[in-house]
Amino acid sequence: MAARPRGNGSSEGVRHCPACRAPLLAQWVGTTAALKATVDLPAPDEPRPWPAAKARSTDMDLVWCLPRPRHGPLRLRWAHSRHPPDCPHQHLTSHKCPPTTLF
Repeated sequence: MAARPRGNGSSEGVRHCPACRAPLLAQWVGTTAALKATVDLPAPDEPRPWPAAKARSTDMDLVWCLPRPRHGPLRLRWAHSRHPPDCPHQHLTSHKCPPTTLF
């Protein structure tokens, strides 16, 4: 049996939603009290400003900041209330599958 390809590390945590097949980034965020975050993974050049993500979020949904480094894996950071509103990174909320019908 052939071994599974490992990739270059930049796709760490990247998978597809089993229901809607959307690309997702799933990872543990934090060191002391880590949270499991699963967010939609947009194209690198797609703008996702913090104010729009904050408006989309709910009381039970955190906003995540996704810097895209040139080298190394993607790492989510929590965008807290003191997060700069003009932050240049993408800002994401938890993945929610679009509504579908069974037939």
